Amino acid sequence: MKLLLFAGIVVLSATATFCAEAADKVPPTWRKSMTNDPGTNYFLNKNSASLGDPASTAIRNIMLARVVASECQSARLNNAKVKAYRDRMLGSLLQDAMKTAAFTAGSELRSFDYETLAHLCAGIDYQFGPKGVLIAGAVSPGKGEPRYRYDPSIPYIRLPDFTGK
Repeated sequence: MKLLLFAGIVVLSATATFCAEAADKVPPTWRKSMTNDPGTNYFLNKNSASLGDPASTAIRNIMLARVVASECQSARLNNAKVKAYRDRMLGSLLQDAMKTAAFTAGSELRSFDYETLAHLCAGIDYQFGPKGVLIAGAVSPGKGEPRYRYDPSIPYIRLPDFTGK
């Protein structure tokens, strides 16, 4: 009987610890705006807007799809959808124009940080879901949170350069 009581206490404390860790993955002040609605989620709205140049916008969208798929918990990239989008939007672009567009898109994402990532993870369905506004069906929604815990000493995330592939 005492062993059963002890086992119950251990399981209960382990569950409480797990839930406390899950709740601390992102700062609580961000939770309210981490939605799939661009009216509430500033980062979703900002990163869904056109950059003015269709090629730069397409490259930014591809870069975001790859980052969100790799950095958000349980999200998966649909390579076929991304490749089809890339071929449709960038297929006839010359190499110099591609470099210029990649530079513009990279400049737009230069201040990409953990808060942006957390908010984009929450809004995957809006941007990349089956009816996504950027690349429809490119990323499965996952759990809506980043894979790793927030570290205030390392707020920025370095994104890889776009190579055209």
